[in-house]
Amino acid sequence: MIFNAIITVCLLPVAFIFYFMLLNNLKPKKNIILGVTLPHNAHDAPETKEICNLFKKRLNIIMLGLLLLLIPPFFLNFMGLTMVWFMTWILLAIAAFMAVFAKYRTKLMALKREKNWNSAAAGRALVDIKAATLVQKKINSLLFLPPVIAGLAITLFSFVNANEFDFVYLYVIFTSITVIFWLCYYLIFRLRTEVVDENVSVNVALTCMRRHNWGKFFLFASWLTGILVFFIWIINDSLTGYLTVTLAYSLLMLALGIYTEFATRIAQQKLTAANTGDLYLDEDDYWLLGLVYYNPNDTHLFVNDRVGINVSVNLAKTAGKVIMALSVLALLALPFLGVWMWKEEITPVKLILNENALTVRHTKDQYVVPLSSIKSVDLLETLPSMIRVGGMGLENLNKGNFRVEGYGTSRVCIRINEPPFIVIKTNDNIYIINDADSNVTKEIYTKL
Repeated sequence: MIFNAIITVCLLPVAFIFYFMLLNNLKPKKNIILGVTLPHNAHDAPETKEICNLFKKRLNIIMLGLLLLLIPPFFLNFMGLTMVWFMTWILLAIAAFMAVFAKYRTKLMALKREKNWNSAAAGRALVDIKAATLVQKKINSLLFLPPVIAGLAITLFSFVNANEFDFVYLYVIFTSITVIFWLCYYLIFRLRTEVVDENVSVNVALTCMRRHNWGKFFLFASWLTGILVFFIWIINDSLTGYLTVTLAYSLLMLALGIYTEFATRIAQQKLTAANTGDLYLDEDDYWLLGLVYYNPNDTHLFVNDRVGINVSVNLAKTAGKVIMALSVLALLALPFLGVWMWKEEITPVKLILNENALTVRHTKDQYVVPLSSIKSVDLLETLPSMIRVGGMGLENLNKGNFRVEGYGTSRVCIRINEPPFIVIKTNDNIYIINDADSNVTKEIYTKL
């Protein structure tokens, strides 16, 4: 039940973000409504309003249905089956949102052709030389250094300190992310400049605003990640502390992303609210269903999304096709993560004792403990608190390396709700194990 609540809390913001971003597409930005470029006098046309209202009604129905589909998982008993449901829900939400957007974008495109609402520059590339040659002041590189240096220092300290070594992989991952944010900031200056129409000042303002907002996002994100590394290092023996700082980091990153996206959209809306005349950028034919970019004449692999701050790949490029294919495969594979978890949940842990060794089996031989290496054996009726260092932590299964209160880093393979538990200390490791049958656990403990 707790797992279901946590996943639901994590998914709800995602659904609402998609919902409000799609609703936001009804407000004209850079002459674009629902992914369709329209002249200024068509923005408030009755036909345009009618399509937008139908889109909004259908979007509300889809959102209501998605919210109702979050209820059934609370009646499932296995985390794996719950995960299958939620991951399938994510795919359904993405497909539903994309489908309704594509449907009404197609209707608006048909209206555009019927009314001949075309730009004089339709099918032509517009380049603003002043915006393209703009030399914008960048954020000082030194501002990105503190979180990177802090992460590297903590990683190095933990690497040479045996008591801290367990979390080195986490420090390496998050410190690498701070570096990636730093590099990404400079890569955004290699993307195309913003062009809307002949108004040079608007094009320059849009370009500067987009880069500025990206810069703030990458800088704050880098610092948040560096702070996360520091707090994990400080409280890595506290499960509650670890969960708290991780949740806080996730919420702050989500809030930062939402703020950056909608601040950019609001600025785009205000900067392009004025009448732009007949010569304005119209790339509708290059955006298939208003969702994916396909332009063989564009040499760029990555392009700015038309609205907001995101980046898309050019599917006309081989690399773009590969990136998109891998992304789709990764999404389709999400439900299978739950299937794997479910298999882990229903597979019992078995302890097999022979004259030479004790084998712990769960889907495979997890651990083989030579009897000659055993120094001491204890039997626990209740588990001490433990933090997963590497491996799997499910509602009724812990498997892998855990930092256990009173024992330090231990190799664990247990059914949490099926006590007792055997603690084995060897020359090199500590094992905490049990069998799915409590009688077998007690019998093996007695023999050991």
